[in-house]
Amino acid sequence: MSNLTEILKMLEEVVRAPLYSVVGISGDKLVFMTNEEGVESLWYYDFTRRKTEKLCKDIYGVASVVKDSPYIIFTRDVSKGRELQQVFVININNKKEFKFENFTPKRIFSIDYNGELIALSAVSEKGIGLWIGKPFSELEKVYETDKIMIVYDLSKDYVVGYGVLKGNPKSYELFFFNLNTNEFETYTPKEGSVNKMPVIHNHKVLFVTSAFNGKNMLKIVDVETKELSDPKFTYSDYTKYNIADYVSLDWTEDGKAWFIGKFNGMAKAFIDGKEVPTPEGFVSYLTIRDNMVYITYSSFKRPHCIYEVNLKTGEGKVLLGHKLSEKIISRIGDIKFIKYKSFDGLEIPAFIIESKAARKPGPTVIYVHGGPWAEVANSWSTFITSLVVSGFHVVAPNFRGSTGYGEEFRKLDIGDPGGGDLQDVVYAAKWALKEKLASKVAIMGYSYGGYMTYLATVKYPDLWSAGVAGAGIVDWEEMYELSDNLFKQFINVLFANKKELLKDRSPITYIENLKAPICIIHPQNDTRTPLKPVLKYISKLLELGKCFEVHIIPDIGHAITKMEDALNILLPAILFLKKRLK
Repeated sequence: MSNLTEILKMLEEVVRAPLYSVVGISGDKLVFMTNEEGVESLWYYDFTRRKTEKLCKDIYGVASVVKDSPYIIFTRDVSKGRELQQVFVININNKKEFKFENFTPKRIFSIDYNGELIALSAVSEKGIGLWIGKPFSELEKVYETDKIMIVYDLSKDYVVGYGVLKGNPKSYELFFFNLNTNEFETYTPKEGSVNKMPVIHNHKVLFVTSAFNGKNMLKIVDVETKELSDPKFTYSDYTKYNIADYVSLDWTEDGKAWFIGKFNGMAKAFIDGKEVPTPEGFVSYLTIRDNMVYITYSSFKRPHCIYEVNLKTGEGKVLLGHKLSEKIISRIGDIKFIKYKSFDGLEIPAFIIESKAARKPGPTVIYVHGGPWAEVANSWSTFITSLVVSGFHVVAPNFRGSTGYGEEFRKLDIGDPGGGDLQDVVYAAKWALKEKLASKVAIMGYSYGGYMTYLATVKYPDLWSAGVAGAGIVDWEEMYELSDNLFKQFINVLFANKKELLKDRSPITYIENLKAPICIIHPQNDTRTPLKPVLKYISKLLELGKCFEVHIIPDIGHAITKMEDALNILLPAILFLKKRLK
């Protein structure tokens, strides 16, 4: 078997490893998402029959599942990846679907359901709109703003959410929409603070705030009196875990709070302050049924699975999941969490994932995550695992602007994208060379990571042996003009309204400097990072005689929702890197 054939087989195994994630419980059924048939679909696990069954496929987003309701609210992209979504409801008992015919497909970026009402926020004609409706009826727009507004939860009286509601790019405020009076109220415990993820129970709103000491902490506000209080926990297990950020949170049926906290790329779940025992790695959501907890769990070596924990005994097991072959696991080497110093002395957290299929020093890829308000944690990453099993060491920096390390760290790139965060990525490459992990370094990323790849290769042309830019940004000015209302606001927030920086931080401004071969991979129907500016970039590369290859993936958009799409992106990337870093 040739080396190339072996790599293709392993790449296909990694990409086609099915992923599972908890949605919630409806009646005696655990609702979950999986792509085990190649595309995101809704399934359920019947506790009585101990059997799984598919509900529907081609799912883009799904609202909260309510225990006492048989209805599941979900969205589909009906535009071949352009992220124009239609809203549907399906009855879990008879699998009958209903489409909200009066709702014109839109970019929906948050949706929720409380058993009676549906609330969603989506791009509207003038900005961002809030829609309300009931299953099998019509969705009605009840509020509109020109600010970013994210629906997060709702009760019978209120829709609650958060967003950049006062125009300060470094703050998030909560909002309370009164369903009885149609009044919209903005709330913050302190001007300029970050407040997010509000969940409501009997007029009490549990939320995350940075208002009091600059660090993320939990508070409760009475939605009617605005009285603030601290959540009270029966157990204190959570105090032993140095929580830097929160993944998700909610109330139990009897009014106790649960939350998932992050620290140094790990995440743990706590119910009423007591830790839910899970293996080392990352948990992202949970749901509770009597004394059993069902958790979305993964790690660098374990694809997303549903992990079941007995709260009485503390015993846990994988209920639904996929185990990688020994051949794949055997190629994943040491995994380390480190912190290195950047240009200004700031410590930058990073994960190092070594490949047992590569020598040391050997070919190394600096993998840059998207977002930028996201992170690389000890959780499953198809991109990173594909690189490692293909024979590349990976350094994954959580550059300034990443989540998981507190709000002050996250806000450091607001008003400075492509500035300090780019330096952090450059210093990750220098660290890899200095520590003799890398013989040669390439840079690779998707979305904002693709942007960083474009910019790094023209701002620091002598550092890189190659670059792979997926769904990246080359011209912020043109992207702004092509964007819808949501992404115009996203750019305004990211750049802190500094329009003069748009050209300076655009890779196309420095295209003449490119030296390293670059592989450009871009979805044809991408509406977040449109293809049009990238085609101009390619034309300029051709005029300048630069070394590049291009892969335009037809009939897909920015979000990777199918296994086939991931394979179409990763295969040319791996082959390109193999050739350039050999």
